Amino acid sequence: MIVDGHAHVFLAATASARGTDELIPAPREAPVERLLAVMEGAGVDRAVLVAVDREDDYVPAVRRERAERFAAIAVAGPEELGRVESVAPVEALERRREGFEFDGLRTGWLGEPGRPLSESPALPMLRRLAERGLPLWSYPAPDQMPLLLELPEAVPDLTVVLNHLGFFPEAMRVDELGRPAFGAPLVAERVEAVLGLSRHPGVVMMVSGQYALSGEPYPHPDLDELIGRSVEAFGPERCMWGSDFPWIEREPGYAETAGLVERALPGLGADDLAAIRGGTALGLFPHLAVAA
Repeated sequence: MIVDGHAHVFLAATASARGTDELIPAPREAPVERLLAVMEGAGVDRAVLVAVDREDDYVPAVRRERAERFAAIAVAGPEELGRVESVAPVEALERRREGFEFDGLRTGWLGEPGRPLSESPALPMLRRLAERGLPLWSYPAPDQMPLLLELPEAVPDLTVVLNHLGFFPEAMRVDELGRPAFGAPLVAERVEAVLGLSRHPGVVMMVSGQYALSGEPYPHPDLDELIGRSVEAFGPERCMWGSDFPWIEREPGYAETAGLVERALPGLGADDLAAIRGGTALGLFPHLAVAA
């Protein structure tokens, strides 16, 4: 079974609650039917859907209607992160799950820069995620790196999924194809720190986002070394492939993106490739392993 570990679906803002920005202006849409069509064409069986923001009501609806095909990742809001006075973050998390039974939570904020994670108002919520077996989808800004490095020891039972090769997003622009793009995104110091997180058994590396991180066109050979080092450090059983649909829908294409791991690591054994392309995600979200 092949699982796309990271994809986005959304409707036009007039049809569904969500925010708007340069990347997803109000008219833009990527309905789940389009994702299912390209998944079928590429032989992909299941997918993990990541909401575009805190207000997204489309991903929760898709998760409710098609739970056998999809897992869903919510985006943390200030309430869950303990950033709203008089709102308890754990209670906010539980209330949120009453209306949206999400399978993991994404955040780019772990605490105030320059202060230890032990002082973060988000820490109780992170501990509750661990108690519930819900992974954290980590996509932090550069000033959050020290807090991320503290997290596996502070909350050792929490599964932390490092989005997009552990990249720390900053200064995003939208390219001519309507995709996220970054200038010189892979800073050597950050890369080494992320690879060092492999010593913690609860940290998982997502192999995705090559189109945005590479300085070369498809098949992005300048990232082959990093992908190889990531798989060597974390092991195939803690790496998983994600498409980042719909940004790759036109260029290089969904099926082409699905084949990037095999292209980057042609010597990888069949079992290891199967782990990256599905086994790791099925371990995180066992309900996806149930045959339809």
